Amino acid sequence: MSFNHKLILRTISTLLLLESATMVPSFLCAAMDHDVKSLKAMTLSIGILALLGLLGLFMTKKQTGKVIKSRESYFVVLVCWLTVIFGGILPYIFAGQGFTVVDAIFESVASWTTSSSWVIDPNLMPRGILLWKATSSWLGGMGVILLAIIVMSSLGNSGKKLAAAELPGPELLQGSARIMETAYLCYGIYAGISVIELIFLMLGKMPFFEAMVNTMTSICTAGIIDYHGTVEMYFTTYVKMVIAIFSIVSSLNFLVYINIYQGRIKHLIKDIESRAFLTIIAVATLLTAGGLLITGESTGIKDSLSNAFYAVVSFACTSGFLFTNVGAWPTVCKVVLIAVCLIGGCANSTCGGIKVIRFVVFLKLISRGVYKRIHPKSIKAVTIQGKPVSASKASTVSTFILLFMAVYLISALVLSFENLDMETTLTAPISLFTNVGAGFGKIVNADYRIFSAPGKLVCSVIMLLGRLELYAILILFSRSFWDSDKAR
Repeated sequence: MSFNHKLILRTISTLLLLESATMVPSFLCAAMDHDVKSLKAMTLSIGILALLGLLGLFMTKKQTGKVIKSRESYFVVLVCWLTVIFGGILPYIFAGQGFTVVDAIFESVASWTTSSSWVIDPNLMPRGILLWKATSSWLGGMGVILLAIIVMSSLGNSGKKLAAAELPGPELLQGSARIMETAYLCYGIYAGISVIELIFLMLGKMPFFEAMVNTMTSICTAGIIDYHGTVEMYFTTYVKMVIAIFSIVSSLNFLVYINIYQGRIKHLIKDIESRAFLTIIAVATLLTAGGLLITGESTGIKDSLSNAFYAVVSFACTSGFLFTNVGAWPTVCKVVLIAVCLIGGCANSTCGGIKVIRFVVFLKLISRGVYKRIHPKSIKAVTIQGKPVSASKASTVSTFILLFMAVYLISALVLSFENLDMETTLTAPISLFTNVGAGFGKIVNADYRIFSAPGKLVCSVIMLLGRLELYAILILFSRSFWDSDKAR
């Protein structure tokens, strides 16, 4: 199929310039620390990305007015994500710390896809490089396409198609009609919530740098960074609760916040997905706490409830932060945590997983199937907030869940060649695919250094598949996608 090469190149060039600009805080941090190696790494990275970006913009200054086709949008989204990911490996490579290229790729993918998984110990990273890891996670939480839309008014209708291909979750409910307005509102709300969390963490007597880094990684549901004993020194009960609450806040559908901003405050109460998500967290917390009490893993109700709540929020929000050793918990608790991370958070949020709204629709489809068996001639529609879900959208939800499970099984089979224990092999693909990072077995702390270099690359692909929700990558393997006669 033919591509609008100029518009694609211009979008990529814009992202390269934006990425170079977002490295400036890390550059300043390295300068303040008098860290010559990190300063050199950030300077080279900023220079290379800015030069490539300016060159691309110069080559496309006479851009045509053609728009990006619907199928083409998936390809563009993938190329844009690969662009920022490979741009993001430069600071690690130039850092002079002996980080391998494969490890740099893994870290960059993990950061941009908001996964808590890691292969480079954060304690080995200078503060400037660590700040870049947190910055790229924060940017990846809301998505790179929305960022490009904000600075590229020329995208027009193409921007809406690109956003639809990138945003996590099905489009069952509408937000603002204008994609530019939606992009501004989403990033504005995202930044506002981040500032509020930063203030709350600093009120908990956490130093500014540690508070800023952990705000950026927790608000995008990429977990926390235990930098030189940060958790032990500063993570009081108050701080843990702040992290958990803001993880939940960022896991709700941002369209709900837009409705609240526009004066429709009751929308949060009426939103079925938000209510279902909070109900899942509450029920899973009670089940997990009960499992801890019955098996004697915890000694009291208060201790069981608090540990269960933090763990459930971590897995349900696909954040991956751990305040206790869940690897030693009873099997029933592990099963509950795996279940909630598979469901994930809400659509159009920073979370991974299947998404709550898909899960709700799928349960309603099952309920309708049972009802139709009893009453074959009846007509029963699947509804969300009183509005019927079309047959095509219901089919899309079912297809996605089946595809999700199929890709998981294939991923588990591929990773089984690493010859690790069964618990690690079966939970690693789930942890990577849902972008939760932490799992069970040998990856309970989201440490993937046990994998070989090829295994780390496979893990990187799985994380990207999960963040882009399959289609942006899998669609490239479809013969009809490349047929110019069928492409629209």
